[in-house]
Amino acid sequence: MKPSSLIFLLAAISSLSAASCYPKPPTPESKHDAPKPHFDPRSYGAKADGITFDTDALQKAIDACAGTGGSVVLAGGSFLTQPLELRGNMTLYLDKGSVLLGSASLADYPVKLPDKPTSKDLCRSLLYACHADGLTIDGEGVIDGRCKEMDMPPELRKWGTEAKRPSLLRVFRSKNVTVRNITLRNPCMWTQIYSECDNLLVDNVTVDAPPDCTNLDGIDICDSKDVIVRNCNIRSEDDSICLKSLSSRGLQNILIENNRITCYRANAIKLGTATAGPVSNIVIRNNRVDYAKLGGLTIASVDGSVVRDVLVQDLELHEVGQPICIRLGHRSTGRPVGSIDGVRIERVRAYKTHGKNYKTGIIGESSITGIPSARVRNVVVKDCYFEAPGGLQNVPALPVEKPALYPQSDMLGNTPGYAFFVRHADGVVLENVTVSKLAPDVRPWLSEANAKVEQINCRDAGVVTSGNGTTADSANASTIKN
Repeated sequence: MKPSSLIFLLAAISSLSAASCYPKPPTPESKHDAPKPHFDPRSYGAKADGITFDTDALQKAIDACAGTGGSVVLAGGSFLTQPLELRGNMTLYLDKGSVLLGSASLADYPVKLPDKPTSKDLCRSLLYACHADGLTIDGEGVIDGRCKEMDMPPELRKWGTEAKRPSLLRVFRSKNVTVRNITLRNPCMWTQIYSECDNLLVDNVTVDAPPDCTNLDGIDICDSKDVIVRNCNIRSEDDSICLKSLSSRGLQNILIENNRITCYRANAIKLGTATAGPVSNIVIRNNRVDYAKLGGLTIASVDGSVVRDVLVQDLELHEVGQPICIRLGHRSTGRPVGSIDGVRIERVRAYKTHGKNYKTGIIGESSITGIPSARVRNVVVKDCYFEAPGGLQNVPALPVEKPALYPQSDMLGNTPGYAFFVRHADGVVLENVTVSKLAPDVRPWLSEANAKVEQINCRDAGVVTSGNGTTADSANASTIKN
């Protein structure tokens, strides 16, 4: 790893305040304080009865509050509304017991986009903001998109209809944005989207996006810089925390920490799939995943992104499909192939990896793979423990090369190694890594193909019966010798 990269990572670990690339979290007087002056939507005619539309009253309160540094305060009740546009230098404050209730009519959500959008699919939402510097959303209330009640025909709840369904919150091209303490539930598309934003804090937010529809990501950070996502509790149908780049702006200085995640149908923490611009200085630490249908951690570059300087530490994975997937591909023929160079993964614990695949049975292997024309470089996996499902009675052939395939953590199928598969990669170091399997398996734990992999003090602990690491993980991984 380059010295400049190491300096950044050490600074990020030692102290958040010492890493000037991150925004400093605001320090309100207390969790319950809404900045003054206060603007009460009831003063503008809101009923807050959950039956009468309060759209006009809410928007009037927002427009009056804009630029004042004050707060639109929702104090108790259910405020039924059609889409609203938030402004800069203001707070939308949802007091405990209050609900901002979205319309259940799909016709009430028109297309609304900034000029020259990076994607035309992210086009509808209950709340919208653009060039809203200094926007805050706070309080202990709820924003509810009413996905189950939405008057959508079944075909609109399936893949490929993203542009026809509303998110809860979209924030574009804004600086110094804070979203904290609220609950976001029942979206009809990606729950919350932050695109081309700088100095963003998402803190102590609860996301409840059950599988009542498809494409229900928990949080999407797109082409943004200086971002913190922390202390969140996310339960989502689709990818729970997702970093994307849809333009040449890319992603820089992102901290993901202290979050708890359940992902019903996809990946818990994912960089990708959209990876057009450069990605650098990503720190993911102290997170817990209770379940993920697919990957616990996925890092991908398939649209030309140069991905570098990624640090993952203290990630606890329970019942995920595949613990780690690092994938360099090339699905966008109009762009040159990207790169992945400089990923460090430390102290990951993966228990009861289930590997349940949609179509082909059990695929529980972690993988680090490039393609024949582009190699993954400089990946370190250190002080980690992985339980794989095991169960194969024959060693499969090498997976077919699929450079343009969508980068899913189970895309390769079963590999010749039951825990790890590494292909088209240089400078891969596996140090103090312990693996075990939940069922007997004839394969070795590691399979390499056209790769340079260094093993230091790694161990195959064999079959464990407990499924929680008590047999194979009883010793500290750092003390295990070959």
